[in-house]
Amino acid sequence: MIIKVAKNAGFCFGVERAVNGVIAWAKANKDKSVKVYGMLIHNSYVIEKLKELNVKVIENINEIEKDDIVFIRSHGVSMEEFSEIEKRASKVYDFTCPYVKKIHEIVRENSENGLDVIVVGDINHPEVKGIIGHVEKDRKCIVIDSLEKAKDAISQLGRNAVVVCQTTFDNAKWCEIKEYIENNTEYKVFDTVCKATITRQEEAKVLALDVDVMLVIGDKKSSNTNKLYQAVKDIKPTFFIERPQDLEGIDFTKVKKIGITAGASTSQEQISEIVEILEKRFNQIDNQDFAKLLDKSFAEIKRGEIVKGKIIKVEQDYLLVDIGYKAEGIIYKNEIFKNANVNLKNIFNENEIIEAVVIKESDEEGNVVLSKLKADSIYGFNELMAKFESKTPIKIVVKQIRERSIVGEFRGINVFVPISQWAEEVSSSIIGKVFEVEIVDIDTDKKIAFGSRKFLLRQAQEKKIQQAIESLDFNKDYDGVIAEIRQKGIVVNFEGLRGFVPASEISYSKRIEDVKKLFKVGEQVKVRVIDIDKQKKQIYLSIKKTQEDEWIKKVKNLYLGMLVDVEVTKVLSFGLVVWILDCELDGFVHVSNIPLGYNQRLHSLYKVGDKIKAKIIEIDEQRRRIGLSLKDLYEEEEKIAEHKEDFVITIADIVNNIKLDS
Repeated sequence: MIIKVAKNAGFCFGVERAVNGVIAWAKANKDKSVKVYGMLIHNSYVIEKLKELNVKVIENINEIEKDDIVFIRSHGVSMEEFSEIEKRASKVYDFTCPYVKKIHEIVRENSENGLDVIVVGDINHPEVKGIIGHVEKDRKCIVIDSLEKAKDAISQLGRNAVVVCQTTFDNAKWCEIKEYIENNTEYKVFDTVCKATITRQEEAKVLALDVDVMLVIGDKKSSNTNKLYQAVKDIKPTFFIERPQDLEGIDFTKVKKIGITAGASTSQEQISEIVEILEKRFNQIDNQDFAKLLDKSFAEIKRGEIVKGKIIKVEQDYLLVDIGYKAEGIIYKNEIFKNANVNLKNIFNENEIIEAVVIKESDEEGNVVLSKLKADSIYGFNELMAKFESKTPIKIVVKQIRERSIVGEFRGINVFVPISQWAEEVSSSIIGKVFEVEIVDIDTDKKIAFGSRKFLLRQAQEKKIQQAIESLDFNKDYDGVIAEIRQKGIVVNFEGLRGFVPASEISYSKRIEDVKKLFKVGEQVKVRVIDIDKQKKQIYLSIKKTQEDEWIKKVKNLYLGMLVDVEVTKVLSFGLVVWILDCELDGFVHVSNIPLGYNQRLHSLYKVGDKIKAKIIEIDEQRRRIGLSLKDLYEEEEKIAEHKEDFVITIADIVNNIKLDS
C-alpha cells in the first residue's frame, strides 16, 4: 500500500499563525483567562485541543470580562465588534488572516471614498460578515454567490462600486463572476481569492489522477475543506475524514494507492494521526514477522518502484535518502538533472522529502540507487501543467545560457526563459542556482515550457514599494538625493523610494523662477511626506516643511499701507504677480486694484521685469497671501498733488504781507 500526502495539505499561513500564536500564549500564561472570539478556525479537533489548554471559545461579546485576554479569530470581525472587544478586555490580539485584513482595508478605503461594495462569497460565513462590518454605513453592500446574483447587484448599484471576494470562495465561480463584471461595468475589481487555496485544489486534482482513492481530512464546517472535497470527488472515489473513526467504513481491499489532502484549517497533527493509522493497518509488523522481514532484505524493493524518502545528507554530487529500508537510497547528480553543472548543496536541504524511482537494488556499498529524473518524468509534467493552469510560479535550476535564452529545469522538464524576460543581469554565475519563474506557455508535444521572470520581479518590486510606502511617517524628515529637476518641481530619491517636490513646496520665501538655479542633480536635501496617491503610487514631498518658516519671519516687517518696490513676474488677465524686492516675497495685485483707462488691458500696460511701486493692502498669514494695490497709490498721489495746489504762495501774497507788516 502506497500512501501519498499532498505537499500543501494542512494549515495555510494565516491559520498556522493564529493557532500557533494562541497555543504559545496559553502555554506561557496558564494563570490568565484566555478567550477566542468566535471559532479561531473551522476545525472542532483544534478547538478541542485549545480547550485542553483552558482556552475558551466565545460567541458573545458580553462574555468578555475586564481581566480577559482575547484573541480575534483568523476570519476577522467587524470594526464595531473590534472596538467593543477593546473596551471590555484587558488585552486584544488580532489574528485576522493578513489576506482577510487586506480585504477589510480595500472595502473601508473605497466605501469611505463613496463607492458601494459587492462581496462575492457565502453571506453566512464569518469572514464575509467581518468584511461587511468594514463598509461605511452610508454605502450599499451586496453579497452574491452566483453570476445571476451578480447581474442583479449591478442593476441595483450605480456606476461606481468595488468588488472583492471571500478568500476561500470557489475559484472557478469567482473567475466567471469576475469576468462578467469586468466586461460589463467600470467597477474596481480586486482578486482576493487566496492563492494558497487555488494551489491546494490544483495539487489535489493532480494527486487524484495518480491514486485509487482520495481522503480529504478536515472539518465539514470548513469552507475551504469542502471546496477541496468538491474539487476531487469527480476524479476518484473520495471520502471526507473528520475523525479516525471515519476510516472504518471505507473498503480498502482493492486499493493500492491512497491520496491524502487536507484543508487550510486542518492541523498537521490530524494528518499525521490518519497516516499513522493507515500505515499500521496495512503494514502491521509483529515480533515474529520482523525476523522474516530482515531475511527478505531487499527482496521487496523492485527496480522501477517509486519510493518517497527524507534527505539525510547533501553532497555536491549526490544525495543520501532515508527511504525506510535497511540501507539508504543514493541519488547521483546525473539522475537529478540532465547535463547540468550544478552544486546540489545550493539546491537541496536535509530533511527535505523527495520522490525517486529505484534503478538498482544495491550498489557496491549496499545503497539503493535511485533516480529522481525518472520520477520527474512520471509526475513532473502533470505538476507543471497544474502550476501553469493555476498561474503558480515554479522554481527552476539554471543549466545553460544560450544566445537568446536561459535554459532551466523543473522536475526533468526544460524551461526556456528569453533573455528579454529574465529582467536581471545574465552571467555564468547564475548557472546551477535556483530561480522562480512564471510559466507563460507549454509545448505539450515536445514537453517543454517557456517562462518569464519579468512579471514576478515587477510584482516583488511593487510589493516592496507598497510596504515601504505604507511605513512612511508624515511627521518625519527624511534624507534624500535629487534625482531629476523638472520645470514644475524636483524628483527626490529617499528610503529606496522616489517622490516629487512641487515648486510650491520648495521654499516658503525663495523666488522660484528657475528650479535649476536653486538645485543640482545629486544634491542632498531633507524632505517630508505631505501626500500619497496609492492608486498611482505617487509620493508628494515638501522641502519647505523641513525648514524654518521664513515667510512668517519676513512678513512681520510689513504693515498695511506700506509702500514697497516690486518687480512684475507674471502678467495675467486678472492681475499681476509681483516680487516684493524689500522682503523677497511673492505678492499679488488684483486687476480691480490697478488703474486702467478706457479699453486698456494689463498686457498692454505691463510686462515681466517692470519695476514699480505698490501699496500693501492685505496680509493673510493663514493663506500666505500679500495683496497690493497700484490704484490706491495712484489716487493718493493725486490727493497729495491737489493738496499742494491749495497752498501755493504767489508774489502778490508776499507783497501784501510786506505791506501789512509795515
